[in-house]
Amino acid sequence: MTQVSLTLVSGNGKTGPIPVSTSERATCPVTCPFYDKGCYAKYGPQNIHWNKVSRAERGFDWQEFVKQIARLPKNQLWRHNASGDLPHNEGNIDYIKLRKLIDGNKGRRGFTYTHHVLNEHNRICIENANYRGFTINASTESVEVADKVMTEHGIPAVAVVPSDKTDRFYKTESGRKVITCPATIHDNVNCATCGLCANADREFIIAFPAHGVAKKTVNGIVG
Repeated sequence: MTQVSLTLVSGNGKTGPIPVSTSERATCPVTCPFYDKGCYAKYGPQNIHWNKVSRAERGFDWQEFVKQIARLPKNQLWRHNASGDLPHNEGNIDYIKLRKLIDGNKGRRGFTYTHHVLNEHNRICIENANYRGFTINASTESVEVADKVMTEHGIPAVAVVPSDKTDRFYKTESGRKVITCPATIHDNVNCATCGLCANADREFIIAFPAHGVAKKTVNGIVG
């Protein structure tokens, strides 16, 4: 069973008033560089919420969660996983569960990020989801790695970058365009008004400057 909570109208200023889910901690791959330290979701109100979801005190099982997604209005933009990742079996994405979510998302604009290792199985799962309308971004720790992922696999990628790297636009060494997440540098922009991460066909990388109480720790990991 995979426990997931869905907030239909998020109160988070960065996401804006769109539906946002949270998946239990067990969905996170141990290979994530922020697994032990640096994860923003391990602090503050989101951590409290995440703990309750992980203990099954909040939320629903995967089947009911998918039903909730299928009931969202057509063309609704929504974010999967303010914390948590995709369900997996020892690091391999659970495609049976993912396919159910892909089907539930049909006609809607769901998007998420994953730190799962991009082995062949996981790449195929991600590529299939993106092809079928549920956008999965590969999360990386540098724009150069994100560039490599997009070039070699055609998977949309994002990168966590040092906290002082806040240029609106810049390029990788190969010349690929990088756009800093608008919601991190503009007070009047959020996921609800932006939607860039939901575009699986984009050619540019989206960068997220390290932030929050673990900013210094994250700065020491990313490059």
